[in-house]
Parts: sequence; structure tokens; C-alpha cells
Amino acid sequence: MKHNALREAIALALPEFARDPERLSMWIEKGRIRSPMTESRDFEWEYNLYLTTQDFTGHPSVLFLAINDWLRVNQPELLQPGSAGYDFEVDVVDDKTVDLHVWLDLTECVRVTKQDDGTDDLQHLSEDANLLPDDLQGAKLKRLLMNDELTLAVAD
Repeated sequence: MKHNALREAIALALPEFARDPERLSMWIEKGRIRSPMTESRDFEWEYNLYLTTQDFTGHPSVLFLAINDWLRVNQPELLQPGSAGYDFEVDVVDDKTVDLHVWLDLTECVRVTKQDDGTDDLQHLSEDANLLPDDLQGAKLKRLLMNDELTLAVAD
């Protein structure tokens, strides 16, 4: 699940949380399951992940950078221009120490596949940050249509 991957990413970027993991807490405060009610039994988790650090002595921006790097791959819409982003609070403990609290609105898609033996295989899917199929990666935009009108044409 995503919270495990986020914890690993933060511990990699900030080794103090790998050495002292109880200073980094995460839990889901509120969640919702959505289903398309199609033939597929796939469904989606939608939840608020609450993350808190205790006695953090680094600069908060270092933690935010680690979270942002993780979000770029795992929940990229939170970083898109015009998005709401994510919320945080900082409790100042003393002149060198803070407790940080971060709320992330996350989703996880679950694919349900019926196996030959009748059991269900549930697979949490990764985010697909690529907007183009693999064979089109790096393709150059040559023209753009808006409302069936050519609005951009690039010469070869």
C-alpha cells in the first residue's frame, strides 16, 4: 500500500527516520471505497493519510521535498498546477526542533482477477505517470486541434 512506500521514501531521504522509525507515524483518518459497478470487480481506495514527525531537527522543506518526489510518481495530480496540493502544520518545539503534521489525499486502485481455482487475486496498481504509450514516449507535437480548428502547427 502507498503508506509503506511513502515511509520508505522518507526514510531514504531522511535517514534519521530509518534509525528512529517511531518518530514518523502514519495512519488513515478517513477513507472511502469506490466501485464502478461494472462487470469488473475492481475498486478504488480514497483516503486521507495523516503523517506526523516528532522532534524533527531538519528544515521542513527537506521533508516536503521527499514527499513531493514520492508524489510525482505515486499521486502526481496533487502536484499539478492548479491542484489543491496538500495541507500541513508545524508545531515549534524549540528553536531547533519541530513536529510536522501532513495530510495527503490519496487513492489506490485495486484490480480483482478471478483465478482458475476460483480465488480472487487483488493487486494494488501503481500510478501511471506516463500519459503516452511506451512506443510514443518522446513523440513530438506536430499540430494541435481545439474545437476542430487547427490552433498550432509545427513545421518539420
